[in-house]
Amino acid sequence: MNEEREIRVAEDQGGESLVAALAALELKVMEVQREIRRLRNYARGLEEENQRLRTMMAETVFGGQGQERLRLFYDQGYHVCPAQFGRVRGSQGCLFCLSFLEKRG
Repeated sequence: MNEEREIRVAEDQGGESLVAALAALELKVMEVQREIRRLRNYARGLEEENQRLRTMMAETVFGGQGQERLRLFYDQGYHVCPAQFGRVRGSQGCLFCLSFLEKRG
């Protein structure tokens, strides 16, 4: 809304002010682009960390008493199927997890 008001004021004052308003708007767009890049990098970092944690969880589950641990994770509400491993399953069952547990059991 402020930008619209600035442009209207600039139009009333002549072309030179319009150029200044456009330059200010361009600076704001550049700031938004920088923020988008920062957030994108942050999201990549979170995805990488998430993958590392899933790998660690898989190593923990498959080390030792793997089948029992898989069943425990599933009962606690996590996916144990390869496609969704480690993601929250909630209260809904997962046919892929159940099939995976049956194959391993």
